[in-house]
Amino acid sequence: MSWLVIKTRTGAFPGWDTPYEEEVVAAAGGRLVRKDCRTEDTLIDTCGQADAIITANEPFTARVVDSLFRCRLIANCKTGYDNVVLDAATRRGVLVSNVPDYGVEEVSTHAMALLLACARKLLQYDTATREGKWMIVLPPVLRLSGQTLGIIGLGRIGKALVHSPHLPPEAAEGASVEMVELEQLLRESDFVSLHTSLTLQKHRMLQLEHFRLMKPTAYLINTARGQLVDEPDLYTALKEGIIAGAGLDVLDTTDPTPPRPDNPILTLPNVIFSAHSAHYSAEAFAYLVRRPAEEVARVLNGGLPENLVNPEAKEAYFARWGGG
Repeated sequence: MSWLVIKTRTGAFPGWDTPYEEEVVAAAGGRLVRKDCRTEDTLIDTCGQADAIITANEPFTARVVDSLFRCRLIANCKTGYDNVVLDAATRRGVLVSNVPDYGVEEVSTHAMALLLACARKLLQYDTATREGKWMIVLPPVLRLSGQTLGIIGLGRIGKALVHSPHLPPEAAEGASVEMVELEQLLRESDFVSLHTSLTLQKHRMLQLEHFRLMKPTAYLINTARGQLVDEPDLYTALKEGIIAGAGLDVLDTTDPTPPRPDNPILTLPNVIFSAHSAHYSAEAFAYLVRRPAEEVARVLNGGLPENLVNPEAKEAYFARWGGG
């Protein structure tokens, strides 16, 4: 049997399409076909006969999933998987995988870079220098020692004061963290950094009422997902001085679409943007491209993906394809 594997985005970035993917899939008896499928209709037209699919952020809605007559695996080229309706995939016995260990060092480093840039007002000093100003003071710049970093989400990146409602206190053991409720984290933190996955329950989890709990000297750092924050509310909080500033690697837009040029948050002088680059390094990107192809090969060879995000699908999967 020759398996058909479709990768639903081509040429996204330099190095996005590699011979290694073809080689790994071919070694498992498959053939990799690259097709640009960005909409429900194009996914349905293209992927109906695929045995496995490699996707970046394409919309695998219930309608799309129900059209996948032969699909065993949807392998996401990212840490998230909110582009796939898991209930539909689970019901049909379609396995879904992600790359959760991709870019951990890169994102944590980038979050700290944004934090330090905010704390030291590097953007403002850079602007002042370009305007001919020198040896100026832009208060308040506070010493970092003694300040509190609150991280929302205790995952691979979480290191400090953490709010994660689905984790028991013992999960923090050995991680040098204190588990607190979200409201306490917001009130006590000088920097709040987002490191949690995006789910329906977490969509716009930070709103104006939450920013009002924060210190007026506090900063928000977001290297996770823009949709975790109510962006108009964040704009209000930044514009009115409810919080001091923000370091944003992400905004409320769907990748790879950039923010609108007239987005008002882009006009604020107390925000540092980094164009959704936190995840990137040459090493991390090579790993990101390689891992989904390896997950596909694992499934085509009769196994299960190492990073299976819907284990509940295994019963329907084995009933449909055998094994178990």
